[in-house]
Amino acid sequence: MLVSKPGWLAPKFGIGVPVILDSLQAVIEIAPIRSPVQLTEAHCHEAARFLLSAAQNDSISHPAQGVRWPRAWIAPVGIGISYAIDPEVRELILQQHSRSLDRLAKAANALGTGQRLVPAMAITYAAALLTGHESLANGTLNTAAAYIASDLAESVLKPVIGRERPHVAGNSHRFHPFTTNGDWHSFPSAHVTHITAIAEAIAMQTHSTPMTALASELVALVSWDRIYEDQHWTSDVTATIAITSLISSATVHWLESRRERH
Repeated sequence: MLVSKPGWLAPKFGIGVPVILDSLQAVIEIAPIRSPVQLTEAHCHEAARFLLSAAQNDSISHPAQGVRWPRAWIAPVGIGISYAIDPEVRELILQQHSRSLDRLAKAANALGTGQRLVPAMAITYAAALLTGHESLANGTLNTAAAYIASDLAESVLKPVIGRERPHVAGNSHRFHPFTTNGDWHSFPSAHVTHITAIAEAIAMQTHSTPMTALASELVALVSWDRIYEDQHWTSDVTATIAITSLISSATVHWLESRRERH
């Protein structure tokens, strides 16, 4: 393992930074490393240790500031690192395909689909109303709103940015902005957007370290799946996590503030 799991950071800073690190770790360590990319893998480990150490130092040095993100540069640096190693990570993942990992990827894929997540939120909301749990009902509405806001942003960004999916030509630097062709919709990842929006909303509202850690691991698992299935680059999922975390947390914060005023 790189370091101890960064889930403990999430109650203080949201899931964005911890899950970016978790996702990089899941991508790199899900299977044994092959020699062609050992040097890159070692560099990734050191970078992740550095980023996590910076986050931990900030949380100790500035406890009174109450900032959700350790420093503004940590997420961009994490995204930059993942962008720089996109081709190497893809090569590594393609070498690691197996029947057992195929089954894991199939299960992980379902965790990021609206067909599963939307009914789950609807059932939770209905159950909360029927059992008189008003706080759970309000929390579910907040989560659904965060999901919708994040999904809308993802739907707009995909065609505008127009990044080519890795399975098409294997070139991480190819872009074709303003296209409706799905082969150029690598960023953002819809699956990662969906699960991150829900996980961030849950983390914000439950203030539970175990629940937040579980949500973070699910986001990391879905992120790994999208790279494993050659649908997205590593930087696609890390940037998606960062953007969605901000949108989701801002939506929940706005709704809670509005509810308190009324």
